Parts: sequence; C-alpha cells; structure tokens
Amino acid sequence: MSTFRSKFAAWTAVAALGAASLFAAQTSANGPSAGHHRHGRMGAFLSSYLNLTPAQQAQQKTIFQNARQSAMPVRQQLKQTRQSLRAAIQANNSAQIQQLAASEGSQVGQLAAIRSTAMAQAYQILTPDQQQQLAKLRQARQARRAGRQNPGAPAAGAAN
Repeated sequence: MSTFRSKFAAWTAVAALGAASLFAAQTSANGPSAGHHRHGRMGAFLSSYLNLTPAQQAQQKTIFQNARQSAMPVRQQLKQTRQSLRAAIQANNSAQIQQLAASEGSQVGQLAAIRSTAMAQAYQILTPDQQQQLAKLRQARQARRAGRQNPGAPAAGAAN
C-alpha cells in the first residue's frame, strides 16, 4: 500500500509540475485577473524550484494541453453519467444504478489513464537533477502530510 502511495504522490507531483507550468504560462499571458491564481503561483514556484528551461515549459504545456483535449469528451460523458446516476438514485432503479456506477468507474479510470500518461511524459522531460529535486519536494510534502495525520508520532528519521 505504501508503494502505491509513493507512486501516487510522485505522479501527483509530476502532474502538479506540468499543470503548474501550463497555468503559469496562461496566468502570465492573461494577466493576474484572468483566474488560475493558485495554479499560476504553483507553476512559478515549480518552474523556479526545478529551474525549468523555456523549452521544458513549452513541452509540458503542449503535453498537458493535449491531455486536456483528450480528456474533454470523457469528462462530458462522466458529467452525463453522473446526472443519470442521480436520476436513477431518485427513481430507486437498482439495475440502472449498478450499470451507471460501473460506467462512471470506467470513465474515471479513463481520466486517470490520460492524466497518468501526461504525467509520465512530463516527467521524462526533466533532467535527472530535476527529477531528484522533485523527489525531494515530494518526500518533504509526504513528511508534512504524515505529521498532520499523526501529530503525536515522531518525525521520520528522528532519534528515539
């Protein structure tokens, strides 16, 4: 289970990296009042923290734009499925609930696959040093999260 968590955290960090660089480019191009404030700050932070080159930023922007376009029809299907599921729940239609729940799960899985593929592509653009820096950032984030979840537990690596 912890291996899954580690991999999930790594992919999350890579997704944040790619999405952040994409949103940073959008925020700077559209001005500060155009929205995406939080994402723009994260993109700027990751770009400077990892010292991404303009070429890396452009590649990641393209990767995540393509992923967003691929995911758009699936997101629309998912929205419709969820609306239908709500109607089936209100109608107490057990057979339709089962069918729509399975469909929803499949669509969520498709979105996860699109996102994971994009994150893998974005991660490959990073240099080995940048990959190490991202891993350190991920580990620090995990340590902070563990500290919040178990406030009484000793910090990882602390002497007993």
